[in-house]
Amino acid sequence: MQSLRDLQAVKDRFGGFTFLDLTGYDLQTAHWHLGMHVRQQVQKILSQRLERMDITLVNLLFKQSHSCAETLTEKLADQRLESRLHFALQEYIDCLAAWAEGAGLMDFSHPALATDHPVSPLDLALFLQHDSTGCQTGMYRQEDGSVILWHTEEDIEFEDGSGFDQLRLAAFNVGEDDHPATMHAFIYPDLLPGPAFGWRSDGYAQAVDTLHIQLLPSQKDGILANIVTWLTLRLGSACDPVEVVRAIGPYFDGYALNTISVHNDMVRVEKFEFARDKMIPYTLDEQPGSYLFQVNIFTQKDHPWVKELEQISSLDHQLYGRRIERTRNAMQNKDHRYSGPAEMDFFFDLLTSRTGNGWAYANMCVKAYFILRQTTDEAEIWLGHGPALHTDQVSVIRFPLA
Repeated sequence: MQSLRDLQAVKDRFGGFTFLDLTGYDLQTAHWHLGMHVRQQVQKILSQRLERMDITLVNLLFKQSHSCAETLTEKLADQRLESRLHFALQEYIDCLAAWAEGAGLMDFSHPALATDHPVSPLDLALFLQHDSTGCQTGMYRQEDGSVILWHTEEDIEFEDGSGFDQLRLAAFNVGEDDHPATMHAFIYPDLLPGPAFGWRSDGYAQAVDTLHIQLLPSQKDGILANIVTWLTLRLGSACDPVEVVRAIGPYFDGYALNTISVHNDMVRVEKFEFARDKMIPYTLDEQPGSYLFQVNIFTQKDHPWVKELEQISSLDHQLYGRRIERTRNAMQNKDHRYSGPAEMDFFFDLLTSRTGNGWAYANMCVKAYFILRQTTDEAEIWLGHGPALHTDQVSVIRFPLA
């Protein structure tokens, strides 16, 4: 079992969240400011990857990054792409370029980049967007139809420290004059918003879990999966996530995208496991007590194409399976005294569990946790930095839907 002293040390290292209010800027300018804020850490992470990765893997990832940029251009030229999605995709490219400029990628140099083929700032930015973080997510239907989402944000340490210099939460203006809306996102220093937990003031929220997908050197065309997560968080309920996943693929990697939205006086909950040109959608039942739970493996392990796509050791697969089993046992033994808003306490207690050592809910790799209760007209969010401990004073955010 993880010691309380070690878990507290993880929390103390960061000392809480840094909140970045970027709502005073248009989205592109806001991403430039975000890039400026993470510049030092981005360049540190980029240098570490170039120095530590096998050169064959580096070349493959740059090849995928360049292909991703070309595929994005082709997607924008496709007249069949729905207009709202076309606008958001162009916006993503503009925001990525602004972020790269703010992060200083225009002037970045490294001996590993001294090749016959010049590497552009966009290539560097996309190279950074290859994501292999951990995380786990659950979504639960309450008696009144409301939904609680719980999520741990997990990131494996570098040899000499964390990929994080600080824990950031950023707010962006994504509304229009007649429909104001704010988007919040937990920020990985080397990633754009999206491939973590995030929420919007209009009742949309998402949390993302990486899937372990085989790298295929023979795959020529594709998109990085976290582009989808930026688009879905940007668009919120205005665009069906399943249509975004289908329209933007195929993918070099894969995710489980967990989404909550409010439609027709109902809280809608969906999960999409996708990789390459495949996707498995799930919908949370309206029956009270129903839940979906996700770790970093496909839910349907016996699906034929899952076996072809997934790359994970049998031991790690078993350890992920035990995470699922521990959560299943907790849900089956859930104390019926918890009800309504008080059920938030049950899920907070679940996140403090140290059973499972390095694979427990509260483990040394947890950088933040997120619990959301979504009703049809308001949201309540509990935020904590580092692994959850019973002594935590969580940040509580409540707001009516815009």
